[in-house]
Order: sequence, then structure tokens, then C-alpha cells
Amino acid sequence: MSIAERGPARPSFYTAAETAEILRLDESTLYRHLRSGSFPGVKIGGRYVVPSAVIDRLVDDVLVTGRCVDLGAWTEEWRRQQATVSAALPGAIARLAGGGA
Repeated sequence: MSIAERGPARPSFYTAAETAEILRLDESTLYRHLRSGSFPGVKIGGRYVVPSAVIDRLVDDVLVTGRCVDLGAWTEEWRRQQATVSAALPGAIARLAGGGA
């Protein structure tokens, strides 16, 4: 399938305003969650952006559970999972660099 057939490229990151619109939130509410750390985002200088993968994951988790997802609890679980993955990476990288299993 060609790029033209796939449609317009989706951004890797959304601005806070775009994210608030996607989630149907007031922008100030999203900023409050970003600043408090209860919603994953990236702060670059004075601006916040949200990876599109975060929004995808949130939507997927809502659909999988079939119920309301508490944002604070969801973010904490996401952090735990990321810490588990990060902890496993040094060993995996060392095995790759050494060429062995």
C-alpha cells in the first residue's frame, strides 16, 4: 500500500491543545494533569506534548476492560509497566552486545 493510499500521516506527538480536543477536555484540565504527572507527557522548554501512543494505549485499555479507567490509577500502572521493561533492558542490551544468550 502506498503512502497516498494510507491517508495523511498521523503525528507522533500532539500539542496540549490537540490532546485536550481529542479527549474532549478543557485545556486547563489537561495541563493540570500533565503538571501533576497524572497524565504522561513530554515537557520541552515550556511546552507540553503528548505522544499519540499514550492516547492509543489509554483508548485500548478502556476498550479491553470495558469500563471506566481512572486516569491516576492508569498512569501509575503504566509507570510500573515501564519500570519493569526498563529494568529488563540492561540485561537484554548486554546479551545483544555480547552476542550470546
